[in-house]
Amino acid sequence: MVVTIKLYGDLREKAKQPGFDVGKPSTLRIDSNGIDTILDILKKFNIEENELSHIFVNGKYCGPGKKIGEGDRIGLFPKRMALMFVEIAKNNTISVKFKLYANLRKYGLPEAMLDLPEGSTVNILIQKANIPKEEKNLKILINGRPHQNQTTILNNGDIIAIFPPIGGG
Repeated sequence: MVVTIKLYGDLREKAKQPGFDVGKPSTLRIDSNGIDTILDILKKFNIEENELSHIFVNGKYCGPGKKIGEGDRIGLFPKRMALMFVEIAKNNTISVKFKLYANLRKYGLPEAMLDLPEGSTVNILIQKANIPKEEKNLKILINGRPHQNQTTILNNGDIIAIFPPIGGG
């Protein structure tokens, strides 16, 4: 199974291809055995989720948890190119509700609805909720069930509760 990946902007350096043209993406065709989602591609090319502004699969805006298949075309854009996509239509989005507890409320609204691209992860939600990376060991509940993995893929209608680490003595 083969997929085509286009790396734009600074992400082109991750492809380690000599002599790429300025202003053109690096285009890679890779065997997708063992690659089920965009997250697997990010891992393969050592790209962190927070380096990305936008992900497209077959021309549709999506998140890093999006499943991929034979012949898919994937476009990965870095943060520095985010302004290009300010007016993306709200297609392929899911709506989730999140709640911040205790001292996490200082980062934004204690409760809000948020539209995210299909295939978004808990990590994307944490970024959108403006919770800084310095907040470690967050406790996450999705629909009342604990989740430790921030790469858990969110679904339309999910309710996510985010708590700071529980301390005590």
